[in-house]
Amino acid sequence: MRLSKYSLSFIAILTLIPFAIYLPGIFGPFIFDDTSNITNNSLLRITDLSLTSLYSSATSGAAGPLKRPVAMLSFSLNYYFANGYVASAFKITNISIHCINAALAFILCQQLFKRATISTGKSDHYKAALWFASSISLIWAVHPINLTSVLYIVQRMTSLSTLFSLSCIILYLSARNHAINNPFSWHIIGLLFASLASLMLALFSKENAIIIPLIILLIELTLYSNNKPWALFNELPKQYQLTIWATVLAFCMLVLLWAIDYASGGFSNRPFTMLERALTESRVLCFYISLILVPRINGFGLFHDDIALSTSLFSPWTTITSIAFIIGLIATAFYHRKKKPLFALGIGWFFIGHSLESTFFSLEIAHEHRNNLPSIGIIIAAFSLTPFEKLGNKKVIASIISIALILGSTTWLRAKQWGNYQTLAYYEAEHHPESPAIQALLSNAANQVGDIIVATLAIKRAMELEPNETAYAIHYQNILAIHGKPIPAKLQQETLRRIRTNRLTPSTQLALDQIAGCLKKAPCAPLKENYLAWINTVIQKAPNTAVYRYMRGKAHRAMNNDLAALNDYQKAYDISNTFLHPLFEMVDILLRMGQVAHAEEIVKKIEEANKRASLRRDDELKKLKATIAGIKASLV
Repeated sequence: MRLSKYSLSFIAILTLIPFAIYLPGIFGPFIFDDTSNITNNSLLRITDLSLTSLYSSATSGAAGPLKRPVAMLSFSLNYYFANGYVASAFKITNISIHCINAALAFILCQQLFKRATISTGKSDHYKAALWFASSISLIWAVHPINLTSVLYIVQRMTSLSTLFSLSCIILYLSARNHAINNPFSWHIIGLLFASLASLMLALFSKENAIIIPLIILLIELTLYSNNKPWALFNELPKQYQLTIWATVLAFCMLVLLWAIDYASGGFSNRPFTMLERALTESRVLCFYISLILVPRINGFGLFHDDIALSTSLFSPWTTITSIAFIIGLIATAFYHRKKKPLFALGIGWFFIGHSLESTFFSLEIAHEHRNNLPSIGIIIAAFSLTPFEKLGNKKVIASIISIALILGSTTWLRAKQWGNYQTLAYYEAEHHPESPAIQALLSNAANQVGDIIVATLAIKRAMELEPNETAYAIHYQNILAIHGKPIPAKLQQETLRRIRTNRLTPSTQLALDQIAGCLKKAPCAPLKENYLAWINTVIQKAPNTAVYRYMRGKAHRAMNNDLAALNDYQKAYDISNTFLHPLFEMVDILLRMGQVAHAEEIVKKIEEANKRASLRRDDELKKLKATIAGIKASLV
């Protein structure tokens, strides 16, 4: 579609507004998942733009089944052009992506509005379309629900997925609209191919883009129901229509059963069951809708683990009312799909957008970034209730500007909080005092500035709030060790009890890994004996997990027990012959012991394992071989 000069002018302004709002937040540090996905990922630290370096960085991800190579590649390019892990450079890139997304939302909403006027038989209101698209894209661009998708660096995975998802839909609608009044052509084929390419890029940014075909199908059913192929379907005899619907329903049921079976395997390390999560998500979805329509600064947060689990339809009682509200909202949208197609589309868009992350899959209960794409649907639905002819009304315009100012101010305040780690932690703790993850955040922030009193009080509170999480007890010991304080025997006993009885959650695994890498340093030295007891208990629970053997090897090495370390590294490799880290550690130990020949034998194993590994370490292997060659040359 061609954009008028007014549309282009608005897009130019729209790309500047988010920069002004998010500017205070660009000086904040990397936090939480930024560390494991970005700063601790050595393969992102590229020094050239060779295909080998770019491919290694793109395939270095660990998140999601597809490893999200598009997002990982963007992180490596950020590192390269910023000459290191400069958080502000990464965040400016995220803001730029958000600005592009706002512009894409504007273009898409114009397309949807114009199509809606055709499907309902109304005249094409050019100015109304402009105001409709401008209002939605502006409100979405400044809305605080999107802050974590922008300033939480790792959530570029989400915003990139949104970028390519919106591009996919826009390109598809361009092809669809062109095909209605024109014969099939290479131009249409090109648009469809570009749409498919955008969908693939969205999928390789984050896997939740797999729901985009469903959103496109929803657009077809709400805005193109009078066009082919749907018009042909309506002309079929009733029995044929029923047969087709029955076939589609049966297929959907099979997909649902497969998805439930696939998801059921992921709850072993979660403190909730599949049923509890599915019930809780009904309340979470209502919570999201409330944050979008009636945003409250104290309602937003980095974590929402203070949301109580729904253990039945009536515990808490808001579970059944939330389910009733959702059913009622969907039923209302379906009932008004002919007269109010954009309302029906917006509601369907929101729920389809949450069909992966807010249903029965074994993910954490709630995160605001999950609304980055779905929130567009709720905003479309809300604005669709305004009569088209009143969209350019001065009172309506004034109301929209007022709402945008309120939302933008809220986002600016939150961005300012995100501009400093300690400020972020204190405000988050004030707004979410019952969140164990926020208390752990506060503890870490206080620990960084040497405030051991707040640090210990906060981590103890986190332990009280979440007795099923072992990581908090581990962090408590770490804080005491760093400040040279004695570690009570009762605390060590409690830590071991939690390891024995609790699930080995991702947070626990991360805490164990971080301390394993710190044991050689003076601050963590007091933890050596305690850590060995932890990891021995972990291995008793999970004897066939390679990474725990690797961690114990690091502990033995920190305690100067090289033989035990070598045994654990060998065992880790035996368990997983594509796990290269233990082999690199073995070579380092053998070289320090002067056993060059044995080290070369391990290097041969690394070469073979590297061919099988999904995450190749060609550059490190090359450097290792050069080091050995240098040692051998010095011995001649």
